[in-house]
This record gives sequence, C-alpha cells and structure tokens, in this order.
Amino acid sequence: MSRSRLHLAIDVGGILYYDEPFELAWLQGVHDRLGQTEPTVTTCEFIQRMNDFYLRPRPGFSEQPSFFAPLGTESWRQLRRRWATTAQPIRGAVEALALLCEDHEVSIVANQPPECQTVLRQLGVDRHVKLVALDSLVGLAKPDPRIYQWAFARLGWTPQTTVIIGDREDHDVAPAIALGCRAALIQPDSHWVAPAGISPEIETAYRTIHAARRCPPSQSAATWSASSLADLCHQLRNDKGRALPSSDREPE
Repeated sequence: MSRSRLHLAIDVGGILYYDEPFELAWLQGVHDRLGQTEPTVTTCEFIQRMNDFYLRPRPGFSEQPSFFAPLGTESWRQLRRRWATTAQPIRGAVEALALLCEDHEVSIVANQPPECQTVLRQLGVDRHVKLVALDSLVGLAKPDPRIYQWAFARLGWTPQTTVIIGDREDHDVAPAIALGCRAALIQPDSHWVAPAGISPEIETAYRTIHAARRCPPSQSAATWSASSLADLCHQLRNDKGRALPSSDREPE
C-alpha cells in the first residue's frame, strides 16, 4: 500500500485544548479589576461590552486584547503566567494527533501566546510534529494566509497536498480556500469546565456568545467536518479517496 503524502496544519485552541477556560479567566480578571477602578460599571454593562467585543472582528487572541484597556492587558498578562495550569486538554486529541503523524506530516499553526509551547511540551505534542508556528512568535496571525505560507516555506509543503485543520470558518477554512488547500472544520464539544472564581452571569453570557459564533457544518466550505480531532483521524483513515492527491491514490 502506498504511503499518504498529506500534510496537516493543525490549530491548537478547540483542537488540542479548549480556548474557553482561558477566555473566561481573562474576562473575569478584567471584571475584577474593573470593580476596583470603576465600581459604577455594572455586570450588565460589562456583559454588553463583552457582546460588542466578541461580535466585531479582532486580531489573534494571542495579542493583547483591547477590552477595557488597560485592564484587559493587565488581565491578559496575569493569565499568561498561569497558562499551563489553566489549559484543559480535549480528551483523545493528543492520541489522535499521534495516529495522524504515523500517516502524515503534521505541523502546528495557531494564534497562541508563547506559553502555549509549554503546554504542547507537557502533552508530548512537540515530539510528533515537524514545526510549531505561533502567531506570537512568527509575527503573522490568522486569518492572514501568510502565516501558513511562512510555515509551508520552511517545511517544503505545497497547498495541493495540505489540509488546514481548525475550529473556525474565518481563521482556518477561509485561509485554506484562499491558498488552494483543503480544510477540515472541527466543531469541538463543550465539555470544558469554567475555572474557579468565574461569575455565573459572565459564564452564561460567554456560553451564549460562543454558541452564536459557531458556524453550522452544513454551511462550511470545508472538505471535512468533524466533532473532534479523533473523529477527523477516523475519517481520514477511512476516506483516502478524498484525502490523497490524485497522483498518490492507489489504482482501483
């Protein structure tokens, strides 16, 4: 049997670990600081600002967020100091990545702070992948396709043999299509747990915002839609007709 030549560029947040605990911890940090500096701002007003913030386009989350500045920046810096202890790995994701690396070349391309590297090492991800490209280190952030081009140039990958895997239509699927790659959209579960000390009102509002931003798989331009990296791994292993470039397919 011929060996697959697929190249997989995999995101981190929503794929290997949940984004939500980090964002909730950051939001709670802003809210707590606001109570000390601007006590007249109510929780209701804070939640309205949350809605406005998340519904407008913004840069990669690994950049310092402009939300109630400078309180947002202060909360972000504090969160980065405890990034490794806040991370909640998605069940089965690392095992699925190891299986994918048996058949394909894999890299990480993600909008994450430098502290993400510590978590990837703790999970053993760095032993499997060819490259870790984080926007905070590369200087380019998704959805800018150039972060992928930067990684492809160092790996010798071509768009025709590359699949971009992520959990966002705008940050992952759209750049993939623009570059001529295929895309896999993962819609992760909501089995994450809010960090200790999160206000119930903030958690409820955040869950509502998060649900509203998700793209239904039926509306995605991705070649594959999956509920997890493990699910995608299963699909790729049982769908080589679509997975492989035509020149790499076995004769029928």
